[in-house]
Amino acid sequence: MLGAASVEALQRIADRANDVLGAYAPGGFPVRGDVRATAPPAKVDDPLSVAAPSDAWFVTSDAAGVRAYTRAGTLHVDDAGTLRGSDGSAVLGFANGNILPGTIALPEPDRTLGRCGDLRIESDGTLAYTRAAIDPRTRERSAERVVVGVLALARFPAGTAPVHVDATHVAAPEGVVPHVGRPGDGAFGPLTTYARDGGSLDLDAGLARLSEAYLTFRALSAANRADLLEQKTALDLVK
Repeated sequence: MLGAASVEALQRIADRANDVLGAYAPGGFPVRGDVRATAPPAKVDDPLSVAAPSDAWFVTSDAAGVRAYTRAGTLHVDDAGTLRGSDGSAVLGFANGNILPGTIALPEPDRTLGRCGDLRIESDGTLAYTRAAIDPRTRERSAERVVVGVLALARFPAGTAPVHVDATHVAAPEGVVPHVGRPGDGAFGPLTTYARDGGSLDLDAGLARLSEAYLTFRALSAANRADLLEQKTALDLVK
């Protein structure tokens, strides 16, 4: 049976290993604060991929309406026209004049008719597309920029340690309400477009801490084996 110290050492190994595995995940956020670092965004060709300012998070919601926060801005629109993150959670923003963040979805008529060309996210967080039309009388073609909504950003109060949910998501600690706004609104900087977040892990530090965790477990294992051998020897002497 493993002792409490051995179980704790195994948990440290698991945490350190998961941090290293998530090193290159867009928006990766490690469990342990001693391996966190800031990496610059990487350029990509996807118009729906954006990187948040260094102190900001995108706001997401799962199927049950539970909010989480992520820096993973590799977004897509699903078959129903809803903007989602790479894990399938809805990415929240401001649409239809709402002052509270909610889901963002393409207008049904344009989506069904395939008129949502050049779909992109702009630096101010605007999800927009270009709608092409033909005047039935003159046959003249026209193009119109259509705004679907604006992505929401969140920031935790200074000194707050977000609660780790998984490799790319965090939650607000109990009693903490993040400030929510829009990119470029004065409280938040603009988004970096055609980019993906570089993650928040110092890989060298992560590998070093993982190695240390293994060494600690091996030392505990050796001590446990020595203790068991000593107990066995004592029992043999009694016999």
